[in-house]
Amino acid sequence: MAGYTGRSLAMAGGIIGVAALAAYFGVAHIGEPDQGGGSIAGQVQIAPNLVDQVKPTDVLFVIVRRPTGPPRPIAAKRFDGPKFPVQFEITNEDVMVKGSELKGMVDVIARLDRDGQAGQPQPGDMEGRYAKNPTLPGGRDLTITIDKVY
Repeated sequence: MAGYTGRSLAMAGGIIGVAALAAYFGVAHIGEPDQGGGSIAGQVQIAPNLVDQVKPTDVLFVIVRRPTGPPRPIAAKRFDGPKFPVQFEITNEDVMVKGSELKGMVDVIARLDRDGQAGQPQPGDMEGRYAKNPTLPGGRDLTITIDKVY
C-alpha cells in the first residue's frame, strides 16, 4: 500500500510540474476561449523622490517581455510627455511580431526614457517593474512604480 501511495504522489508531482511548465510557456492557453488573457492593464506611477526629475520631453515605455531568454519585448506601448499616474493597457494589437500573442508568463516593465529611443536604458533613464513579475496576461490592475535611475 505504501508503494502505491508513493508512486501516486510522484505521478501527481510530475503532472503538476508539466502543468506549471505549460502555463509558463503559454501552452496551457491554446484552445481555451479568451478570458481577457490577451491584455495587461494598470497604471504606472513614479516614486516621490523622482517626481522632480521628470521632464516634459521624456517618453514612457511600458514593455512586456519573457522572464527568461532574450530581452526582446513581446509588446510595448509608448506615451509621450507622460503625466503621472499613467493608465495603460497592452493588448495583442501591441505585439512587436505580427502573429504573436500575449500569453504565458511575462515580465511587465515601465521605462521613462530621456531620448525617446527604444532600446537599452541609458544614463538618466528611469525604470520600474511590476512587483509580482513574472505574471500571466489578463491582469487588469497592475501597478508599476518607477523607482530606479540608470
